Amino acid sequence: MAAVIVGGVIVIWLGLSAGCALLLWVGVRLHWPATLAAPLLLALIETLLFLAAVPKGDLLPEPQRTPALLTLIALAWVINGAVAATLAARHHRTLNTEH
Repeated sequence: MAAVIVGGVIVIWLGLSAGCALLLWVGVRLHWPATLAAPLLLALIETLLFLAAVPKGDLLPEPQRTPALLTLIALAWVINGAVAATLAARHHRTLNTEH
């Protein structure tokens, strides 16, 4: 089960990194609400990916699939939520230093 969890964390990290790199490469700068919503939308997409992949996969025995699925979904929301919270705090600090 540890390999599946580590693989899921890698998927979450790659989603964040690839999304950021792609936006930078294309030259897109998101406005404030989109910057805050992007990690949360990514968490939703990762949740759907995990819901589709983990229950039907052969890597885990049946009794371990549900705990692994719930752990991966929780990690997706916690990690991406922490990124969104960090962006919000950074934006708040920037607003406070400008005034």
